[in-house]
Amino acid sequence: MSGPRSGRGRLLEGLIVLAVLGVGAVIGGAAVEYAVRMRAPAGAQPAAPMPAASGGIATDVARLKTVVPSQSHTMADVGYHWSGLWFAGQQGNWPLAQFYFDETRQHIKWTIAIRPVRKDPDGNDVNLQGIFDAVDTGAFAAVKHAIEEQDRAALATAYKASLDACYSCHKSSGKPYLRPMIPTMPPQTIINYDPKATWPQ
Repeated sequence: MSGPRSGRGRLLEGLIVLAVLGVGAVIGGAAVEYAVRMRAPAGAQPAAPMPAASGGIATDVARLKTVVPSQSHTMADVGYHWSGLWFAGQQGNWPLAQFYFDETRQHIKWTIAIRPVRKDPDGNDVNLQGIFDAVDTGAFAAVKHAIEEQDRAALATAYKASLDACYSCHKSSGKPYLRPMIPTMPPQTIINYDPKATWPQ
């Protein structure tokens, strides 16, 4: 019965394993490169290598923070879609109303992702996610139900209740001067709200 292997024997085995792995990596890389070249169209130039990060991850993250839109930008989108929802509902264009409803919710979520906590005038934290959760399961749920039921009267009621809920959030965030209201004209004229409209016109 042989005794335990010497340290030199274990080292030699480790070097052999590393050598085998290294040769396998080289062969595998060459095979991938060959396959890519065979698939490339005749005369195609190889892609330029990706440039190295100039300042590292921390620098890149800091730069990205400077280009993130403000909440006012995303909330302008919310106003746009919420206004479109009103006119789609008034015309009975329920698929379009659903589209605007979904876009509104998505852009509110984007708004919260940008800045989930604001400060009120007294410096207290305002948890926007918590406020939206209440609106989403209350007033917005009623809007969604009215769209699904294709009920214009119920939609008008739920829409107005949603504006009240939105205004509560504005006031909590120290912006009581942002008073939403029922829109008086469509946010754009390029979309036809008539569900019976044909194309081309």
